[in-house]
Amino acid sequence: MTFLRQLPLRGYRLGVLALIAWLVHWQIGWLESRRPSPFSLETARRHFPGATAIRLTDPVRGLNTVFNAAREPLGALLATSPETDDIVGYSGPNNLLVALNPDGAVKTVELLRSGDTPEHVEKVLRDPDFLHSFIGWRPSEDAPPKVEGVAGATLTSFAMAESLQRRLAGAASSLRFPEPVTVAEVAALITNTVRLEADGRRLRALDLQGHPIGYAVRTSPEADNVAGYRGPTELLVALSPDGRTVTALKIRRSYDTASYIDRILEDESYLNSFVGRTVDALATLDFRAEKIEGVSGATETSFAIAEGLKRRFQNIDNSSPKTAAAAMRRRDWALMGVIAGGLIMAFTSLRGHRWMRLTWQAVLIGYVGLASGDLLSLALFGSWATHGITLQAAPGLVFLAAAAFFVPWASRRQLYCHQLCPHGAAQQWMGALGHRLLKLRRAGGAAAKAPAAQWIRWLERLPVLLLAVALVALVLGIPLRLSALEPFDAWVWKAAGWMSIAIALAGLGAAFFVPQAYCRFGCPTGALLRFVRSSGSADRWGSRDWAALGFLGLALAGIGATRQREDRIPTAEPVAFHGPTMGTTWTVKLRGTVPDHAALKRVIADTFEAAEKLTSHWRTNTPVALFNRSTSTNAAAVAPELIQLIRWSEEISRQSDGAFDITVGPLVRLWGFGPAPRRTQPPAEAEINAIADRIGWRKIQTDAAGLRKLHPQTELDLSAIVPGWAVDRVAAALRERGFRDFLIESGGELRASGSWPIAIEHPRRPHLLRDQSIGTSGSYRQTWRSGDRDYSHLLDPRTHRPITHSTVSVSVLHADCAQADAWAAALNVLGVEKGLPLAEKMGLAAQFVVSESGKRSRVVQSSAWPLR
Repeated sequence: MTFLRQLPLRGYRLGVLALIAWLVHWQIGWLESRRPSPFSLETARRHFPGATAIRLTDPVRGLNTVFNAAREPLGALLATSPETDDIVGYSGPNNLLVALNPDGAVKTVELLRSGDTPEHVEKVLRDPDFLHSFIGWRPSEDAPPKVEGVAGATLTSFAMAESLQRRLAGAASSLRFPEPVTVAEVAALITNTVRLEADGRRLRALDLQGHPIGYAVRTSPEADNVAGYRGPTELLVALSPDGRTVTALKIRRSYDTASYIDRILEDESYLNSFVGRTVDALATLDFRAEKIEGVSGATETSFAIAEGLKRRFQNIDNSSPKTAAAAMRRRDWALMGVIAGGLIMAFTSLRGHRWMRLTWQAVLIGYVGLASGDLLSLALFGSWATHGITLQAAPGLVFLAAAAFFVPWASRRQLYCHQLCPHGAAQQWMGALGHRLLKLRRAGGAAAKAPAAQWIRWLERLPVLLLAVALVALVLGIPLRLSALEPFDAWVWKAAGWMSIAIALAGLGAAFFVPQAYCRFGCPTGALLRFVRSSGSADRWGSRDWAALGFLGLALAGIGATRQREDRIPTAEPVAFHGPTMGTTWTVKLRGTVPDHAALKRVIADTFEAAEKLTSHWRTNTPVALFNRSTSTNAAAVAPELIQLIRWSEEISRQSDGAFDITVGPLVRLWGFGPAPRRTQPPAEAEINAIADRIGWRKIQTDAAGLRKLHPQTELDLSAIVPGWAVDRVAAALRERGFRDFLIESGGELRASGSWPIAIEHPRRPHLLRDQSIGTSGSYRQTWRSGDRDYSHLLDPRTHRPITHSTVSVSVLHADCAQADAWAAALNVLGVEKGLPLAEKMGLAAQFVVSESGKRSRVVQSSAWPLR
């Protein structure tokens, strides 16, 4: 009954600790998201001295290709974070920067940032062989190098090794075939694919509900060195949902002779001969035994394709070697045994036997302290609050912490401090020795003075003060070494900092005169454990519970202070550039030093101009205009950038059920919103029906041969995605030149790098756009009136008529401005009734402005919309 009466108070104590830990975790994630990208030109030059540009070439695998002045690739850079943030050493994850040579071999490894204990990290970095053992490793061809844990920093070193092994095994680079696999490509092989998810070096295909429906695998880089007649060929292979059987495949790109590739494409039976085979069978493929014959007239090319396929599936799994958790299994079981021993000592009379107690303390000092160094600490708890609990990597420590919190919470027994902490055991030994010596001194006439009562009261508050300092440092992002506030790292003396060693020696010296001096007057970890300890029937709300509320308020105040600081608009006046493009204007604002204003403006203007020259359907000499005038249904060779843009458009068309369509050009002209004069009457039904068979996003196809139309009069109109795409290209150009803080605007589409104040139409109040793009589609901007009705320029490709719903504007936030631009148009066609559910399903951050008769417009936002 006593336990039940006290359950609310005990629950409060656990709950407030959990809430503070969650707030710290949330705040650290927010702070991490605002760290600058490690992929700057200055960073690239540390690893590739001849670097003049760096560009993200594969977003799925996170590969950034580095180029020289001749635009030749020197290699690539990737970081282990965030893909390996769940791999934690002793007290946190590590972010390592890896430079890869053009052949995919590791060139250099650099530690960018670590959340682990600094002393352990420094121990690893001082080891001359550890990180160097990864140099020269080719993840696509070689087994991971065998590594030994660094003495005194075993958990940290194993965590770094596992991060490198997992990240590199999933990101083997190919500079011959750098183009990332797109959703549209996979959807052509695996029907209903709407999203891709990295799974090692495979891509998992997901449908609209997020269910896995297959896998996609590219044959590079294994096939990069398998040349046919003139060069290598890359395939894209679709696998069954279990990842073991080939269901489809196609040629992505080839350096071989084009006529030979055409012959293979014409002979459909050759590629189809691999469909239905298992990956294991392909990995051991014997061409003669299987009677696989080359395509007549393209024998070398066809055999090279088969050999590349075989090599890729010989390396399909890329499974990592044993993880740090497996290597530490014995250590964890030993720690479990220590926990069991501590429970026996705490709950039996054995603790009353002097020699049993001394023997147990010797085990704690010898094994837990000096041999394994597995002590609970403020640094450990801070790391878990920041990065999550590492049950897989260090289950022994997790169970030790669980016992330390829950045993005193349920039973009043202070298990860890009294029966498991080696530093506490060492203090007991020092106290016993001091007691004996001081007793002899008192017998000889010399008496030791006890500390004054007022000093004791003040000293007992020191652990709580240290807890407050640690909490403030965590929520404000102050780089404070929490391990330096306590002595526990001193037990791993080879990797310990001088501050930890000094605190350890001072605490043991003080215990000689005052029993358990450090535990009473200096240990924040002990104070944390004492907070949840029950006092039995005498347990009441007290000072520690008020202190917990104070800590919660401190965390909230710190979080609020960082947000307020972030929301302040920088007062430095940015450098601004302006110019015309695509019938509108562009503006670029930059913070920082611009060495040559004229040269940079030229780069920006040329980038916009190149985008317009490639995609404009208004100009007469662009690839799109030539394609529109042609009545041929044969494939036309066009630039890869245009193919990529069309494939993105096809993907959005598929996901929006045709609400987005890049073939609406004839409709736009028919309804009077093209270059022809405006209409005064809507077109007749016969006029609409006359062009209806030209319209439809499925009437444009892309394949290895290029771009083709299925109706001779079908046209491309990319105006709903190109402005945002051009903005993305300008952003890439600025990043290649080392700029990281800029805002680009063109035709109402914006992309921010850093934090920039913007105003969104309806409502027009200032927001901060941080490292995102925003695209807006408004149906109120272009209209014409006939009778008592306004006709919007926004046409529904499915009905061939202007939209009639009450949604007048949609804004979409996205990492890419092209996606934001296109999705805003698609959702505006759908309107809030159909568009909002789709935005929620797709996880899009969207804001709808809806006109209400006789009232002001109302704003509806998806749950992912952050600008409240």
